[in-house]
Amino acid sequence: MSGLADNNNLPRNQDVGPVLMAVTGIFAGLVLITTSCRVYVRIMSRVFGWDDAMILVTVAFALARLAVEIKQSQHGNGKHRVYLSTYDYMMINMWGWYAQVFLFAAVACLKVSIGFLILRIKDTKTFKILVYTLMAGVCFTNFGVVIILLAECKPAGFWRGSAAKCWPDKIRIYSIYATIAFSVTTDLFLSILPLFIVWRVRIPLRTKISVCCLMSLGLLATGFGIARAASLSIMTTDLSWMYCIAALWSNLELFLGIVCANLAIARSTYSYIFGRKETPQNDSYHSPSSPVPSSHSRFTNRKPSRDEFETRKTAEESRFRAPSESRSARSDIPLVIQKTAEFEISFEEEEMKIDRQGG
Repeated sequence: MSGLADNNNLPRNQDVGPVLMAVTGIFAGLVLITTSCRVYVRIMSRVFGWDDAMILVTVAFALARLAVEIKQSQHGNGKHRVYLSTYDYMMINMWGWYAQVFLFAAVACLKVSIGFLILRIKDTKTFKILVYTLMAGVCFTNFGVVIILLAECKPAGFWRGSAAKCWPDKIRIYSIYATIAFSVTTDLFLSILPLFIVWRVRIPLRTKISVCCLMSLGLLATGFGIARAASLSIMTTDLSWMYCIAALWSNLELFLGIVCANLAIARSTYSYIFGRKETPQNDSYHSPSSPVPSSHSRFTNRKPSRDEFETRKTAEESRFRAPSESRSARSDIPLVIQKTAEFEISFEEEEMKIDRQGG
């Protein structure tokens, strides 16, 4: 045991490490399942985008964090320092240093992925500037902490104790507080903003409600981010206990955030896997086989002009043209409702009809 064990006022011999491993393991399984479904559907649908690529990078960092936390647990992570040997305590802090690096890198990539996902819904110039600014801020704050972790000690690693020359611990801790505050603010914005966008899209009310509910799941991750900030302390004398509790909230924020980002497109994923094809509900939509509206019946009672013939010719040619992929096709929410009408009247048929009437 450490020399601190001689103190008469010892804390209870508790171990929250198994709880951390169990909760993280469950959510890691959900991450793998939802991410696999998302990537499979996006690739098969040929709409794999930057948001999908960044979620894969996020999952890689998250699993790397889980791996080092497993190494931490082998040395008794989750126990109070007084019940650990000096060697085990040092190893817990060493692996914890790597875990923090992976955490902040993963959080940055996750927010960037969510930003790209939102840009699939709305990508006006002003909106792009706003979202890209948030994404840049998230990268700056999170990777700023990573730089501090790498640079605060020579040689790198605060776990080395007197063997390393380090900055004051408060620099690292306060930078983490600032990063969490900005991250929570960004979470709120990225979770609430899509709700207003989706609500203005012309889709059935039931679809609006379901999509909004899925996208608002990110607010749960925001709550865990707030809990993570509350669990941190500037005290650094019992890191094996304190950081394990903070790691629990951090993992809930990270892994649940990934799951929520995947569930935000769950409707399209479910429809693709189970073969459900949704038909437009708006009555202004007409399929190619729909009858021509009566308002166009005037074309059947007179000889069409050259302009009208050219219009019908262009419409007829467009039937055989390969459809191009629009921005709506790459979005999980229909962005426009198209109205189509076909005129199956040829110029020759009109001339024959007029000749019969004239004869």
